Amino acid sequence: MGIFDLPAPLFAWFDNLLSELMPPAARLVIWGIIGAAVSMGLYWLVSPQQAIKQTQAKSLEARHALDSYEGDFAGAWPQMREMLRLALTQVGIVTLPAVIASLPVLCLLVWLSTAYGYHFPAPGASIKIRSFPEQLQARWIAGAKTATKPRSQAQTPRIELFNDQNREARVITLPVPIPSVHKHHWWNILFGNPAGYLPDNSKIDYVEINLPPQEFLSFGPSWLRGWEFLFLTVLLVTSIIIKVVFRIK
Repeated sequence: MGIFDLPAPLFAWFDNLLSELMPPAARLVIWGIIGAAVSMGLYWLVSPQQAIKQTQAKSLEARHALDSYEGDFAGAWPQMREMLRLALTQVGIVTLPAVIASLPVLCLLVWLSTAYGYHFPAPGASIKIRSFPEQLQARWIAGAKTATKPRSQAQTPRIELFNDQNREARVITLPVPIPSVHKHHWWNILFGNPAGYLPDNSKIDYVEINLPPQEFLSFGPSWLRGWEFLFLTVLLVTSIIIKVVFRIK
């Protein structure tokens, strides 16, 4: 589990509660609203709103002074330099608060990509699997579901990779629908792979699994039907509404 995966159990718990009340598409809308509210609220708390307002007021004054100037270019340079200084000052003021405010949304994006990204294929369906750099034969083994007990490792979907002699080279279990499994890299300290990692001494560096993506809209091209479009649209619209209504700078 990476640093940005730490809130995942909380997200999963709340999403499970919502699943009893509404379908997945509606839950994505709720997550978009929550993400926008938390992000904008955090930005408002950590950003110096008064300093931003003062900088914006000075920028407006400098712009008006430049618009009303009727002399030569050399005379206008001080006003232009002042506008540039104020613009850079505002960027410096809001950059750190904006980065801090984006962290909850980043954690949410990481979790959503797993929870709403893909699903396991139907029983009997075939999927394309590729291994790199060594090309091995692959076989998809669907997991068996039981109503009396949770999945054990034997019931978890898995991939069996074979070499040219049809000897088993690697078995990869997939407790969650993840489209790739790879060796551990430094960035996995931040973003973990919930399906685990390949051993460091493995001849295989990367396994690509062509799992079917989840779709939440019944219209439009494939890129519009996934979780990204619905969630990000709600997130953006809600953020703008909150910014305007509460006059956040």
